[in-house]
Amino acid sequence: MTTVEEKVFPGVPADLVEVAERHGRVVAAGDNKAILADFRPDRVAQLIASASLPPDLVKSELLDLRPEGDLFAARIRYTAADGSETVLRSRWIRLPEGWKVTQVRNLPATPPRMHTIGPAEDGHDTPHWEGLREGELRVPQCDDCGNWIWPKRPICPRCHSFKVSWKAVEPTGKVFSWTRTWQPFAPEFSGHLPFVTVLAELPQAGGRRLLGILLDADGVDPQVGQQVQAEFEASPDGGWPVLRWRLSKEES
Repeated sequence: MTTVEEKVFPGVPADLVEVAERHGRVVAAGDNKAILADFRPDRVAQLIASASLPPDLVKSELLDLRPEGDLFAARIRYTAADGSETVLRSRWIRLPEGWKVTQVRNLPATPPRMHTIGPAEDGHDTPHWEGLREGELRVPQCDDCGNWIWPKRPICPRCHSFKVSWKAVEPTGKVFSWTRTWQPFAPEFSGHLPFVTVLAELPQAGGRRLLGILLDADGVDPQVGQQVQAEFEASPDGGWPVLRWRLSKEES
């Protein structure tokens, strides 16, 4: 059996070990007052919605506690009554009032899926979603002037032609910009925060730019110009797949 000492990395203050273990116990016990008292006061609302745990927790176990820059990261495994296990990583900071959780997330990091995934009501972008289902990245192009069009419009904004066709393009691009989302702006975000969204520029489609969540982005700060590869994530319930981006292996 692994001892507490073996789970704690060098550089971790001794008093934080007891705080982190107690935090795991109060979370497993559902003691909301004690849980909130452990949260950084200016981030309570964010932290409440950041992580997701099943009901009927029966125990917790500190897996490890290590320094991460100016913070300290504790991985705690929670076990539910049905035997299922969930791992949360909480990052701790020492404030004047004591140790407080400043970040928390589920592990492994997984991207959220919005309930609004799928074609727009007017159906103009349906071929794009059908392409994802068939493993292709499809972007519309004007048949008359060759202009690539995104977002999809029923008419070419350059030559005003109505002759527009959907073309499969190489599913690669470059990071044009990116952002990391920390706030639970939608219920679907709970359990997936933070996550990184990338706006990728497609050289094969006239530099048009497509949004997608970056996979395996926990602790990653993408760089503008980095190469990304598209992946098409199937829906677990048979619905529409979604476009995700992943940093190319040679640059990740």
